Amino acid sequence: MIRITAAIIFILFVNQANAQTCPDFYRFVDFGLKGNDGVIYRGGPTFRAESFSGELILLEKQTKCLKVPEVSKDGHGNPIPVVTSINYDPAKTGIDLNQLRLSIVDDTENAANENASIHQARLAKPNSIASTQGSNFLCASTKDTNQLSCQLVSPYAGNVSLVVYCDALECRMPVLAINKEIQISAVWKSSEEFVNTLDAAGSEIAKKVEKIKGFLTPLSASF
Repeated sequence: MIRITAAIIFILFVNQANAQTCPDFYRFVDFGLKGNDGVIYRGGPTFRAESFSGELILLEKQTKCLKVPEVSKDGHGNPIPVVTSINYDPAKTGIDLNQLRLSIVDDTENAANENASIHQARLAKPNSIASTQGSNFLCASTKDTNQLSCQLVSPYAGNVSLVVYCDALECRMPVLAINKEIQISAVWKSSEEFVNTLDAAGSEIAKKVEKIKGFLTPLSASF
């Protein structure tokens, strides 16, 4: 119990320390570059923290900043913090999401393959009901469960595995690899009717993924 309590306190301390390193005002965030010495420096992929009209579109309290030797500045002299994760305000995406998060992991391909393994196991089950294959998705579900999974063609280069999981309440996209280190995760509302119509579900999920990419692309200075 003491160890668990100590671990919780440590996590809270780290999160608080990360939050404190974020500047009071910023218009962009930088996902940083790892140097040969293993230290993270400025100069990585950059995303907007505000819309083109100047409206804040990030959930600031969920932005995790890093202390780095030096940060870049935008054209107005505002700091561009180096971050490990950001969450966009879902209400400001315009694509009916409950969550939209960008984060750094050691290897997005490994994370994506691990996520896809659940879908692959579902396809192999003897009680897997008829899967459906569209032009850019392959969906499957199992009998007597309001759950489905769809594997899609990634809209980003590299075609890393992309699998979305849905139940009667929500759809979850745990890993959409932007590059080798940055991934997108998203959550949106589902329904019992939705998960029982594989063809329609696969098509709608594919459209949602494209909308997510479409929302992020203009906000990025690197993609």
